[in-house]
Amino acid sequence: MPQAVEAGGWIFVSALFGVSPADRTIPDDATAEAEQLFDNLEAILAAAGARLEHVVRVGLVMRNLQRDRPVFNEVWTRRFGGHLPARSAIESSDFGRPGESARYMVEAAAFRG
Repeated sequence: MPQAVEAGGWIFVSALFGVSPADRTIPDDATAEAEQLFDNLEAILAAAGARLEHVVRVGLVMRNLQRDRPVFNEVWTRRFGGHLPARSAIESSDFGRPGESARYMVEAAAFRG
């Protein structure tokens, strides 16, 4: 299953986690996990000829919204800067692969034009 699909200048990224591509581990630290997630998103977008500035919408799932949102928001602000894509966030305790304890899962839509 592809991590992203491109159609008519749109790039749709689905079920993206903060998993290290090198060893498939999820960092224990919330900030490190969020940073890895953005590294993964940037790599996927770059492969399609896009950047974070092209992202127009993000759907975010967090395992514990109240606990993990402040950390994620710090990384979000640092990575997106003044660019403000539309965003929604929900809490769910049931996502990802069995046995993994990812804090975050992202789906994103970007438009290259």
